[in-house]
Amino acid sequence: MQRLPAWLAALPRWRMSRDDLRGYGYALLGVAGASLAIALVGKIGHVANISLLYLLVVLWLAAWVGRGPAILASVLAFLAYDFLFIPPLLRFTVDDPTEWLSLIALLVTSLVTGQLASAVRDRAREALQSQQRTATLYGVAQLIASATDQGSLFDDLTQRMLKVFSPSGVTGVAILLPGQGIYPVVRALAADPEADAERDALHLTSQSYAAEAAWALEHSETVGDTIAHTLSRADMPTPKSAPVENLIYYIPLTSRQHTVGLLAITGKPAIRTLLSPRTSPAAGSSGASALFAACCDQVALAIDRAILQQQAIHAEALDESNQLKDVFLGSVTHDLRTPLASIKAAVTSLLGADVKWSESERREFLESIDESADRLNRLVGNLLDISRQEAGVATPEKDWYLIGDVIATVLDRLELAGQLQGREVLVDVADDVPLVPMDHTQIEQVLTNLLENALKYSPADRPVRVSAALTAEPERELEVRVKDEGVGVPANELHAIFDKFYRVHDVHLPWASDRPPTGTGLGLAISDNIIRAHEGRIWAESTPGKGSTFIFRLPIPEETPRGALPDIVPDAEETTTVAEAEEAPHAER
Repeated sequence: MQRLPAWLAALPRWRMSRDDLRGYGYALLGVAGASLAIALVGKIGHVANISLLYLLVVLWLAAWVGRGPAILASVLAFLAYDFLFIPPLLRFTVDDPTEWLSLIALLVTSLVTGQLASAVRDRAREALQSQQRTATLYGVAQLIASATDQGSLFDDLTQRMLKVFSPSGVTGVAILLPGQGIYPVVRALAADPEADAERDALHLTSQSYAAEAAWALEHSETVGDTIAHTLSRADMPTPKSAPVENLIYYIPLTSRQHTVGLLAITGKPAIRTLLSPRTSPAAGSSGASALFAACCDQVALAIDRAILQQQAIHAEALDESNQLKDVFLGSVTHDLRTPLASIKAAVTSLLGADVKWSESERREFLESIDESADRLNRLVGNLLDISRQEAGVATPEKDWYLIGDVIATVLDRLELAGQLQGREVLVDVADDVPLVPMDHTQIEQVLTNLLENALKYSPADRPVRVSAALTAEPERELEVRVKDEGVGVPANELHAIFDKFYRVHDVHLPWASDRPPTGTGLGLAISDNIIRAHEGRIWAESTPGKGSTFIFRLPIPEETPRGALPDIVPDAEETTTVAEAEEAPHAER
């Protein structure tokens, strides 16, 4: 077979659809019907300008069928009127020259009115499409504006685009974002439940799909490919038929001159029409393709907005980190310099050769050095504790203990440190409190911090109360309370006091106005981390001017495995009071 010349093969091929054939058929029938009507009217009598019946047919075709059938009807009307109704009949000639004017007027009027009616029809159809496009874009924009979660937003966008463009042959939509490596990652996906091959392609399960998506993201160009289907023997095509191969396209999403992600779509070959403005600008833009391009721009804006939000959150976190660093440096510097200054002053005084100090004065200097060294040790210990907790290495080593023993250990330690001189601490542990799984050392630290806080912010003549009891059902927990009768904490700072380096503002102690309270603001933060690591919770209740109560709860397992608890034989004669329990020696852990 001889092949066509290259220039002829390059010409666009005009393919007539079924709707086009139906329209041209309407043109033939309309002209034939008008001709029959004119013939019937001519049998009755002469009617001037009866040829206007053709004009009605042309107007109807232009308004309801299309421009091409209207033009064909205009030409056919010109020929039919000349052939059937202008002498000599049944011939394409005209004897009377004046009839030429009527024929030309009929042809021109038909063509012009047909063009105008078709133009009005096209404008009305474009207005309707524009209205639908605006409504769709408004819905997408409203969806983006009202979204509070990025994951749900991307899921909703893919579902919306699949619903809107499924009439155009789309069977799956996915949003792909840049990943840590060279390949993008699927952020959201919506596809036909029965389209398994399309889902695999959207999920980038094949290396070829992932490579194409990476290339499209890197070069900001649309990439398309045929989806490979795995056919069973029953689905194998016959010699006369072949399976319809669906396509997948990876479309770059651009915002602010940057490619922020990809939109992947799968579907029938008809989805090529959606990409006409992107793949071939000369081909023009249909309503569906213009809507698709606008939706892609909206998705790109949504991704760009999410990126900007993440950047804003990151910038805010950096700013807070810098502020926290400044607070940390200021607090630690002040707390380090104070005891160091005391140590330096005491040592300098002791080393002075020109002054002879008495034994009591030397002891006072040494006690000041010892106290300052202890303060430095506590500060460094708190810093190390908070660092270990944030690094996740200070995990609790739980065992079964009585909370009363822990309280007694803490009180003994504070007594040896001289912090309970002249102070009254009332302890109340309920009789039904069982052994509780906890890290003895860490819970000691929590109670020490809470008691030191209570002793610091309450007058010496007021007691500090420590109580422990079980909570009511349904949750069975151990609740420990440390209550003081001090200055209290303002309601708006009850949550902030558990933050690192936070201290209550403008604290004035009426009983110690010459010595304002000192501290780094780490004790409560460390306590909060420890209780959280024990899967418990801690909070504070306070009335300014009347005191504060710090409460923490520890969970108690509903069922205790056999052998987990030591054998304890209750004996009424051996029951000890709280005071006796505090004085008794503690078993080694």
